Amino acid sequence: MEIAVGALSGMVDALPAKLGDLLQQEYTLLSGARGDVGFLQSELGTMNAALLRCESLESPDVQTRAWVAQVRDLAYDIEDWIDLFAHRVDGGAATASPGAAAATTSSSSGGFLSRVRCCVNKVTTLPARHVIATELQELKNRVIELSKQRKRYRFDPPPGRAGGRSGAAAVDPRLVALYADTKSLVGLDAPVKKVSEMVIDGDKTELKVLSISGMPGAGKTTLAAAVHRRLKEENKFHCSAFVSIGQKPDIVGKTLKGILSQIGNVYGGGEDIGRLIGMLRDELKDKRYLIVIDDLWGRTEWSTLKCCFRDDNLGSRIMVTTRNDELAKECSSNSDESVYKTGLLSDVDSKDLFSNKAFGKGKDCPSHLKDLYDIIVERCGGLPLAISSLAGSLAHRFSKDEWERYESNLLPSSHSDELNLKQILNLSYNDLPSHLKSCMLYLSIFPNKYEIDVERLVRRWIAEGFIADARHASKEETARSYLTDLISRNLIQALHLRHNGTPSCCTLHPVIHDFIVVKSMEENFVTVLDAKKEALSTNNGTVRRLSLQNSVKQDLAGARNDLIKHARSVTVFGHANGVPRLNDMSVLRVLDLEGCNGPVCLDGLCKLILLRYLNLRGTDVSELPAQIGELRCLETLDVRSTKVKELPASIVRLEKLMHLLAGNAKLPGEISKMNGLLTLSCANVWKNTGSVLPELADLANLRELELFCDASEISGDNKTRVSFSSDGFKRLNQLSIQGSLPSVAFVNSSLRKVEVLELKFEKGISDGSNGVSGIEHLPSLKHVLIEFSQKDAGATATIASVRNAAEMVHPNHPYVSVKVDGKAI
Repeated sequence: MEIAVGALSGMVDALPAKLGDLLQQEYTLLSGARGDVGFLQSELGTMNAALLRCESLESPDVQTRAWVAQVRDLAYDIEDWIDLFAHRVDGGAATASPGAAAATTSSSSGGFLSRVRCCVNKVTTLPARHVIATELQELKNRVIELSKQRKRYRFDPPPGRAGGRSGAAAVDPRLVALYADTKSLVGLDAPVKKVSEMVIDGDKTELKVLSISGMPGAGKTTLAAAVHRRLKEENKFHCSAFVSIGQKPDIVGKTLKGILSQIGNVYGGGEDIGRLIGMLRDELKDKRYLIVIDDLWGRTEWSTLKCCFRDDNLGSRIMVTTRNDELAKECSSNSDESVYKTGLLSDVDSKDLFSNKAFGKGKDCPSHLKDLYDIIVERCGGLPLAISSLAGSLAHRFSKDEWERYESNLLPSSHSDELNLKQILNLSYNDLPSHLKSCMLYLSIFPNKYEIDVERLVRRWIAEGFIADARHASKEETARSYLTDLISRNLIQALHLRHNGTPSCCTLHPVIHDFIVVKSMEENFVTVLDAKKEALSTNNGTVRRLSLQNSVKQDLAGARNDLIKHARSVTVFGHANGVPRLNDMSVLRVLDLEGCNGPVCLDGLCKLILLRYLNLRGTDVSELPAQIGELRCLETLDVRSTKVKELPASIVRLEKLMHLLAGNAKLPGEISKMNGLLTLSCANVWKNTGSVLPELADLANLRELELFCDASEISGDNKTRVSFSSDGFKRLNQLSIQGSLPSVAFVNSSLRKVEVLELKFEKGISDGSNGVSGIEHLPSLKHVLIEFSQKDAGATATIASVRNAAEMVHPNHPYVSVKVDGKAI
């Protein structure tokens, strides 16, 4: 079993840079503290190298595992210490005296008053700096002890085990797929026929490359092998070969020599790759060939291999299998027409495959196992490898106790069939860079089959610190690129595509979900507690991220406050009474209670000085603490679909707040001062006291604006029209207006940066007139989405008018999407 380092190595790798940033800040450290920080910075770099060596060990001993666990806890504690440091010195001073915060910002401005304030700041923060120095010394002692352990243990592979792997050659887990009996295959007839037709492609003479892509365990190798056998039997080609590449390719010894031997030339000399490529090209001259390149992982290998295949216009074909959709497109002759995406088995085929392997061909499931049989087959989600592996584990076992072990997780033990499934999934996980491992493991927080809102996920990733700064992209853009990469690798499934092809939601296949839950347990990355089952996490260490699932009225976490005080995130699915006490959770970055039932206790919320993400959407919260402005790190606040009627005035002090999702809550005065806002969702901006739209227009960095309004609550002369002037909203990129609307109008040169306009009407204008005018005045507009809950004369007139303006008047000819009663028209 490989040791779980994964996301940890990336975290430890980032810490020296964070410590370096700390040394560059103008904070006053006690004598000797700067040297201690420098020591940590140096030692952690060496420690990370040792972690990477540990990761290469196939069967690490107990001591090695214990050392890695201690490094993991140390890394978390050091990062917490770094993040708390500035707040305890700078933020603590702000709490101690009104002038302390100003002292920090003005200490470099010179002058007598500035020097006095600086001295006052040093005195008032002296107790905090003593605590900081003491904690730093404790961290240093732990680093020294772990360094001594590292030298004692010497985490090197035993003699004769190159790269840390055992001396015995690893068995390729895909061999079963390569030599599977065609008669035993289920649900492959149609795919084999389809791919065979795509390969032949009407006997076109030019060389063609066809790719098969899909998630791990979806049967890509099995399908390619079946197609290869079929075409060989039909004598469609002069010669053929089937070679596997894998994560550790041996292009010379295994791939090129393998192709040569299969097409009839046993190569006996040298390792010169140029000579091998030349020989292969000569051997393929004037022949119609079929070459299958199975399990391709990298572009470099493909760049080399494609040099081998000459095009003599004889109808030769190359078939590539890969887990990466983007790589599949790059390899294929035509990125759209030459890629076959493997699907999942139907319910009928899934049950046939499971029954054949578990009970024998033609035999039914015993009656006392029927309920568990249905649950396990459903949990396999049509993934062929999972079905075969689980059925193999349970073959000829009729004890209900044995079957119940698989009810909540498909990977609970070390049966050989399960190990094969884990090995296949591990290949994809181990191929991820450390930053994607963290992002992937994070999804274990969400329950099985949960539809995860992409914006929620992206903002949580950022709040957790998983997203690195990039020179030419925002953190949100970088996070979305990470998600796109994971989707392309077929580890995450995209749901509900937007107008631009990006998903609004995503989910995990049940097998992938179970796999990353196990991985998270191994790395103590997420602790999952399920009220309906036993705790899924068996790790008794400090809880760093807590996911309470199926929470009930009885308090799940109250007895565990001693273990969760170092938690960085708390997410609750179910009853809000499961939320742990917030008072002692000083390092909490994420609090997500979306959709929780019952009353929510927010006592201690304003003490969470590192809190970056607060999601109370869909809860019974009716009021936010007046001191919420103390949450200086807060980046996202979501109170949509709550009973909150008004946001506290102190919210305007949240300088780092980027996403304010206010729902029906009244916005505070002076909201125009919140220049950090990128996203704003609010309602009733025209209500009673007049429109606050001019104030919103002054938000200098606002990119997305979502407005909910009711025509009956619009005051004054605007009851029949919502209009946007040419002033304000200088950087607004996306505008959404929803609710019971009057008409919407845009004047010349208004909203100059808006590219996406989304309008959702409950119904059309009663007199049958057009409800939208002036979209031609939005110079950057690219996409218009209009939705009506019902079709009437007003809806028909609006659709016709918008489409006419887009096609005939607007210079960009923006694309118009229309839905009526939930259906696209």
